[in-house]
Amino acid sequence: MQFDPNDSELGRRLDQLAGQASSASVSPELQKKLQDALGPSLVPVNPIPSRTNLSLLFLVVFVIGAGGLAALMKRTGLHLMSRVQIGAMASILAACGTVLAAELAGEMIPGGRRMAPLWAKWAVCGISGFLGLAVLFPWQSSGNFVAEGWPCALMEVTFALPAAGFFWLLARQGALLMSPAVGATLAGVAVVLALIPLQSQCMFQQAPHLLVWHGTAALLLIGLGAAAGNLRRVRE
Repeated sequence: MQFDPNDSELGRRLDQLAGQASSASVSPELQKKLQDALGPSLVPVNPIPSRTNLSLLFLVVFVIGAGGLAALMKRTGLHLMSRVQIGAMASILAACGTVLAAELAGEMIPGGRRMAPLWAKWAVCGISGFLGLAVLFPWQSSGNFVAEGWPCALMEVTFALPAAGFFWLLARQGALLMSPAVGATLAGVAVVLALIPLQSQCMFQQAPHLLVWHGTAALLLIGLGAAAGNLRRVRE
């Protein structure tokens, strides 16, 4: 229901409710003070969309962001990966992005029911990503491990930070209550989005490189998201 502070019926409704509570012994002066205090706060609000619609919104933004970045970059990594590697990693990243986007949409609606605890979703995403990289890619590395790795980590951070900020702006349209879990989820969606174009253009498709440089940057960003969520919760 929407309330308009300029509604001529507002005063009558409040007076009627106050009159019904005769047993409370509320004085007319107190009634007037309550009416003056509550009236300006009853402003029109837009209803929050359903969880399904919010999830679809995040998924559309996720797909456009990841696909757009991948299209603008070189696709060296795609040419170096086999069809099995491409299919498996695309499935893992898409599934994790979908799960985290749905979780973020749920956080915008207080009191929503969860099918599974957040830690279980994080565990599935983390384990599947680690196993995918560890099993599908060769365990070898060149002598320039650091020189080859830090540009990928920097690129991931460069992609993920603006994405996290954009997802946060979208999430603020709902009743989002910040916490470490919410901050980590925001960062997680942005990290998965950044990993898709990063994986498609990376020329070092070996497990040590992918786990250390791509994975470490992801963990760092998710940890920063959790810390930011906790800091904002304390301030609120």
